[in-house]
Amino acid sequence: MPLNAIALENQKPGNPASEWDLGGPASPTIEGFATRMSVNRGTTVDFKINTTSSNYRIDVYRLGYYAGLGARKVATIQRTTPSPQPAPGGDPAIGYYDAGNWSVTASWAVPADAVSGVYLAKLVRQDGVTGASHIPFVVRADGTQHDIAFQTSDTTWHAYNGWGGANLYGGNATAAPDGRAYKVSYNRPIRTRDRVGAAAAPQDYLLSAEYAAIRWLERNGYDVAYLAAVDVGPGNVPLTQFKVFLSTGHDEYWSGDQRAHVQAARDAGVHLVFISGNEVYWKTRWEPDITGAPGRTLVCYKETWAGEKIDPSAEWTGTWRDTAATPPSDGGRPENALTGTLFQVDSYRYDVIRVPHPLTRSRFWRDTRVALTPPGGTTDLVPGLLGYEWDESPNNRFRPPGLIRLSSTSLDVHAYLVDYGRTTAAAPATHHLTLYRAPSGAIVFGAGTVFWAFGLDAVHDETSNGTYPPVVVDRAVQQTMVNLFADMTVQPTTRQGDLVAATASTDVTPPTAVIAAPANGASVVQQQRVVVSGTASDVGGVVAAVEVSTDGGTSWRAAQGTASWTFDWWPRLPGQHTIRVRAVDDSLNVQSPAASVAVTVTPAASVRLFDPTDVPFALRTAEHAALELGVRFSVNTAGSATGIRFYKNPHVTGAHTAHLWSADGTLLATATFTGETASGWQQANFPAPVALSRGATYIASYHNVGFYSADPNYYTTARTGGAVTAPAGDNGVFAYGASATFPANTFRGTNYWVDVVFARAGGAGNLPPVAGNDGGFTTNQGTAIVIPAAALLANDSDPNGYPLSITGADNPVNGTVTWSAAAQAVTFTPSAGFAGLATFRYTITNGHNAPVSATVSVSVLAAAVRQTLFRPTDTPAVAGFDDPHPVNLGVKFHCTTTGAKAKGVRFYKAPQNSGTHAARLWTANGTLLASATFTGETASGWQEATFPTPVDLTAGTTYVASYHTTAGNYAVTGNFFANAHTRDALVAPSSAGSAGNGVFAYGPSAAFPTSSFNATNYWVDVVVDAPAPLLRTLFEVADTPAVVTVADSGPVQLGTKFRTSATDAAAVGIRFYKGPQNTGAHTAHLWTANGVLLASATFTGETASGWQQVVFGTPVPLTAGVTYIASYHTNAPYSATPDFFGAHHVKGSLTGLSSASGGGNGVFTYGPAGSFPNSTFNATNYWVDVVVRSS
Repeated sequence: MPLNAIALENQKPGNPASEWDLGGPASPTIEGFATRMSVNRGTTVDFKINTTSSNYRIDVYRLGYYAGLGARKVATIQRTTPSPQPAPGGDPAIGYYDAGNWSVTASWAVPADAVSGVYLAKLVRQDGVTGASHIPFVVRADGTQHDIAFQTSDTTWHAYNGWGGANLYGGNATAAPDGRAYKVSYNRPIRTRDRVGAAAAPQDYLLSAEYAAIRWLERNGYDVAYLAAVDVGPGNVPLTQFKVFLSTGHDEYWSGDQRAHVQAARDAGVHLVFISGNEVYWKTRWEPDITGAPGRTLVCYKETWAGEKIDPSAEWTGTWRDTAATPPSDGGRPENALTGTLFQVDSYRYDVIRVPHPLTRSRFWRDTRVALTPPGGTTDLVPGLLGYEWDESPNNRFRPPGLIRLSSTSLDVHAYLVDYGRTTAAAPATHHLTLYRAPSGAIVFGAGTVFWAFGLDAVHDETSNGTYPPVVVDRAVQQTMVNLFADMTVQPTTRQGDLVAATASTDVTPPTAVIAAPANGASVVQQQRVVVSGTASDVGGVVAAVEVSTDGGTSWRAAQGTASWTFDWWPRLPGQHTIRVRAVDDSLNVQSPAASVAVTVTPAASVRLFDPTDVPFALRTAEHAALELGVRFSVNTAGSATGIRFYKNPHVTGAHTAHLWSADGTLLATATFTGETASGWQQANFPAPVALSRGATYIASYHNVGFYSADPNYYTTARTGGAVTAPAGDNGVFAYGASATFPANTFRGTNYWVDVVFARAGGAGNLPPVAGNDGGFTTNQGTAIVIPAAALLANDSDPNGYPLSITGADNPVNGTVTWSAAAQAVTFTPSAGFAGLATFRYTITNGHNAPVSATVSVSVLAAAVRQTLFRPTDTPAVAGFDDPHPVNLGVKFHCTTTGAKAKGVRFYKAPQNSGTHAARLWTANGTLLASATFTGETASGWQEATFPTPVDLTAGTTYVASYHTTAGNYAVTGNFFANAHTRDALVAPSSAGSAGNGVFAYGPSAAFPTSSFNATNYWVDVVVDAPAPLLRTLFEVADTPAVVTVADSGPVQLGTKFRTSATDAAAVGIRFYKGPQNTGAHTAHLWTANGVLLASATFTGETASGWQQVVFGTPVPLTAGVTYIASYHTNAPYSATPDFFGAHHVKGSLTGLSSASGGGNGVFTYGPAGSFPNSTFNATNYWVDVVVRSS
């Protein structure tokens, strides 16, 4: 194999570390930085250096192997001029120190043939004062093809760099309580290696794990090119020119664009190798520096630490996994979705990576001592590789499909991350090396530890505390990297002599998994444990993983075991389910198609929201306060709450009490948790079951003192267990204080992991769906309305949790109806000329029970109503008053209806009132709104002019309608406006109450009429189009009685006393709620309060149950404030809610009177149809309603 540029470069003589390294802390007497983190070869890198020395040099070194010396000098620049620099700019309040205001001191023209790499500019004083420091930078090789793209972790170097006074962990900033910076500049000397800055240490810098990886890669002659993190992020250097992208060491800080570009490269087939730990942890963004140079300021407010959104940008800058502000921000994306592993452990211990025998058989370990592990044995890699921060590979919903584990190390650690990034505590942890293949074919390796590269080369900075011996090289680690790169079609050209050449896998045969249980066609019970089990085998390799999908292949979870495997499934919802199982071999071949069995999940008698495998992402909070924590929920069928559950993490101690509440805070039940386990789901049962009402909201809660589990923004979607549902939105409730404090507060839809146990009244098995009647739909006369299926189904429910669908629509009243399965919509078309309340019926099914139906009410609004102050037959007392002068005559008016439009003006004309006439509409203060000229006039009588554009009128606002005549001889009726004049929704106020009505102004037509005389009507009118009246009822279609069927013998007339406040109201029909046993004929009646029958009608086309409605032949006008009775007659059991009318029931302009104020409400009388109902009992609502048309 010919030598590549890296191999040839490393054949050149190097320079020893005693020359190129510092041998101690960097000197503050000579320090600086490069103005760009990376430059392309053939360009120039500029240095800004702060020193008072007039005699110093800049030695430029390229890092590599160089026969073990580690670097080669490529240039020297002599300087004889001091360059003292000013104090840095920036914003000290947020810890932002930016030395971009420094001057360029020196430059190096990078040769066009320079080899891509990580370079160090070593600043050395030559004036007798000892002092030296480093400036790291990257030289790229843009536009050239290379096997490996080595990304430096420069964002981490700068995040920990405390030069100036602050870093992202602490310092002298005043904005953050801990003094940390919100922004750090690349325009600073880097002092991270010297522990300048809170938490800063050598492992957070270039010369630790990254340097070890550089040495090993270049020693073996891998074709590698180098990029800075800023190149991968905002620089957007194309990654598809490489076969492999490499993240190394402590690669903690990633911007959104950086992750997006790496993920896009993976999805385009570029392999990813993460020999890093704590990787992709903090989400950052970039800003320009104080000079405007882009990509020089790294921004990370660490909003996870703040516990809220404090970055003024819409971008989230907390941990990648944190959901606290997502949505609307862009967090909530755990890193294991990309890397396969997830940061969890801070550990400076000398821990080892262990490989138990089943995992040692993977081809990843070929030609290593690990592969020789006997059955039942375990092989350890060299001590110290697991640190200092390391990851787990959780089997969560972000786990990449097809992921296999290559090692397994379980330890009890002292600093385990227990939330989204704020808190650590002692806990058990398990580390895995992982591997998966993306759909593009790209292989992704995750070491999940910062120090993996220590196993490649022994020359590097060590850990921060120095309490353990140096980590030694592990040939097994070196060989696995050779093996891994070979599988990625990347080969070394100068491979170490003690390593074995590796080739890519030729195994293309996927393994086979077989399901032994449950059997195909089996029936299992909802929310009860189902053990899925079977075997798997492979030809040409070994089975490395088995994974299971229970959601149609949308997501996959790892099973336990390989050749023989099991998986615990807790089916949350009933119905037909397909369990799919597939095996993955050590060449990452995935079985396709997956093995599958179909099972039927039958509804359980008792259900809950969460199953035992549902656990918090954030295990515990740091808060140590007394809190009542809960969840809002509702049930969709009759039943009882039997207990409360909560998830307990190992740090939760003390006694816990469960509470059940109504939505208004009434405590319904209490129970004490007993026999708690150390962690996991706990349950307390109530002394007696508590009956719950369908559709009502309740709160299940428990009292706890500190360290509870909480996942913010969990309830952005609803959570359902079939018959019980926790709604989305303002859910997850809490209250500070003693036990039994009602939890009414919410915060970001947080799940506090509280659950309710609900026993369905119907028990186990399929219960019929509930179809709820629907209303609130409105259309105009002659216009069809299309109602989506979702709008109708929203009021329906299935007590089993099955999805509902519409099967048809029929039984229309006052129109026609059609159902389109293709469009998933119902179309209702009103009958020609009809206006009023129309209905139709639709039928639903859950696919398991008999279909059920519900009624839909549609208000059909009449076309806009033309209204005028005067009728066409109204005439003046004097048709032509003898006044020949030009004059503008008008009337003040207002409209009582919203949505009205003024279309024109009318006036009454005498034969002598000749000439041209002009119409105008004004505001009360004289602003002209519209004008028009009368055309086509008759010799006398009413004339009308139409405005070019109708004018919107504000209800209750006074306007002036006028016309101008040049001939005078206008119509008059003296003292007409001594009282207000009202017609329909139009009101002309009295002259006394409006500072004069009947107004005039002599002169040209543009004169605004403000004068008045003797309340005279000059017979000016306005033409208004007003909206059709609305149909109003006392009850919504969704309102239902407490007792659907009251067993009462004998025919009975049942009614409701009501009043309307509308001045234009008319009763158009009667409604009543029908229980399934309320059979036979029913007749509606409308009465005055003293028993005069105003209208009656017979109900037709009734449904089996729910609201029924009939329309009178002629609407009955109603007087505002007057009491009426709406009633119906039945020979069968009726519906009722006792004590309903203990207070007024008000719905818009309609009021159902309280029994006390109405002389008794909820009225009845036994006897034949037409009997007047005048008896009452216990303010009972018999669910009789009136349909009223009013504005």
